[in-house]
Amino acid sequence: MIFLFSSLNWVTPQMLGVPFPDENTPVTGDPFMPAITAIIEMDAKRAPQDKLACVSKCSQHIFEALSTSNNEPANADDFLTSLVYVVLKANPPRLHSNMQYMIRFGLPHSLMAGESGYYFTNLSCAVAFIEKLDGSALSLSPEEFEGYMRGQRAPAALTKRHQVANDTQKLLEELQGRQQTLHQGVDALTMELQKWVQVVHSQLDEATSQFDKVQKEITAQAEASQVMSSLAQDGSQEKVKEQQPVLLPNDNCQAPKQTAC
Repeated sequence: MIFLFSSLNWVTPQMLGVPFPDENTPVTGDPFMPAITAIIEMDAKRAPQDKLACVSKCSQHIFEALSTSNNEPANADDFLTSLVYVVLKANPPRLHSNMQYMIRFGLPHSLMAGESGYYFTNLSCAVAFIEKLDGSALSLSPEEFEGYMRGQRAPAALTKRHQVANDTQKLLEELQGRQQTLHQGVDALTMELQKWVQVVHSQLDEATSQFDKVQKEITAQAEASQVMSSLAQDGSQEKVKEQQPVLLPNDNCQAPKQTAC
């Protein structure tokens, strides 16, 4: 059964008559995805009532998806075809074994009556429909159905989705290339900046060395000038002393006579 479900993964909602227009559905925005997740989770449950709860949860999500895809209330036919689509897309592990387990160990009244019984009955009908699925049920000729089963054909909706996915992948690769080029440019700019900083530091060190050298020369010249000025001043004072006349006392000089009053 697993091989049968996986070989029918090309079936689209339009082939089953599910009110689910492709043009309004993003590639990653399938409104039936919660239902698909719920039916897959059934295999992880141990108790029969927990497995049945997953079936009920899946069915409730289907009704929610139909309410968003169709303005009219969902009917039984829409629900059954949508359930077939969900089962095909989910390809639940050990679906047949899980259903047999619920039938054998589950509560009879839960499987035969009530809301959960209605959902389980529709699941059984969906599985039986898939097991007998052929081209006429999908409005396909036998040749078209065989081509899809062999992978020689692909629905337009899937082709469009694949094209969008390929375009997205190319865009991502282009963005990655641009990012790599940007990183390379940043690395090159960083290296150039580091070299420029080294050159500036070298020039600054050289200028500082020249400044210290010039400052030392100026200091030496100033000190030499002070020494020369001091020596010149001392020489001038000695010369003045040498040229100054020496006065000797004169014996012939008489003191002025005193006159009597």
